[in-house]
Amino acid sequence: MKKLLLAVLTVTCAFGAYAVESSDTLTTLNQIIAMETKSKSHYDQSSSLNAIWGKTTFLNISYNKTKFSSDEFPSTATRFADEYENDLGVGLQWGHTFNLHKKPIGSVMFFGLDFTWMDLNYNKYKAKTLSEGIFTTGEQVHNLPWHNEKMTLSYGMSLGPSLTFYPFTPLHKSGGNKVRLHVYLHVGYGAEGTIIKDVTLGDETKNKYAYGHGLFLGYGASLSWDFIGVGYEFRNDDNLKYKAVDSEFDTGTMKAKEKTSRLYLQFRF
Repeated sequence: MKKLLLAVLTVTCAFGAYAVESSDTLTTLNQIIAMETKSKSHYDQSSSLNAIWGKTTFLNISYNKTKFSSDEFPSTATRFADEYENDLGVGLQWGHTFNLHKKPIGSVMFFGLDFTWMDLNYNKYKAKTLSEGIFTTGEQVHNLPWHNEKMTLSYGMSLGPSLTFYPFTPLHKSGGNKVRLHVYLHVGYGAEGTIIKDVTLGDETKNKYAYGHGLFLGYGASLSWDFIGVGYEFRNDDNLKYKAVDSEFDTGTMKAKEKTSRLYLQFRF
């Protein structure tokens, strides 16, 4: 009887030890699975954020409202100084934001440097009428062409600092994480060509050409979600140097100004 009781007790103890060991093994396995699941979730979230943060190339298609003026307009008769506002203007900007650090500061902000290698703009201006009797025949022939219908095409490049905000990153929501606010200041240099239509010099009527170049300053902001957004920019070409190609048209170089307000649709990739 004693031997039987001892055998039962031995089996019971062995089974209990096995059960405890199995329970510990199961707990450890569950912990490993939980850690792996958490690690994968963190990896997926990081990959998703890095994909969003990696959309640093931008393409802006804009509608432009431009005012063109000069105190020397035209260069030989300051009393004809005037301001012209375009009735059609479109633009195309293509560039890249170089983030200066890999991860956002405070999970929400990048300092960057924008480089725009294409800043292309087209503007069309209606003919501007002048009151009769304020110029002589000679002055009319020499200076009036600037008031004819005009079209300008400009190309420039720019560089400047920027800040990019991801305000909803700390919320860990996939939709909110894609919201991006980008503000910037650009300094650039551009060249511009102008066609002035139907210029009459003596008995001959034909189109005339002029060109200008100079520094410009632009600043603005865009709000986007993932790959698409909208933005506004103000561009100031405050010191354009303009010259007519035909010496009969105008022999001097004039200083001109352009102020452009842009509303644009933005694509990021």
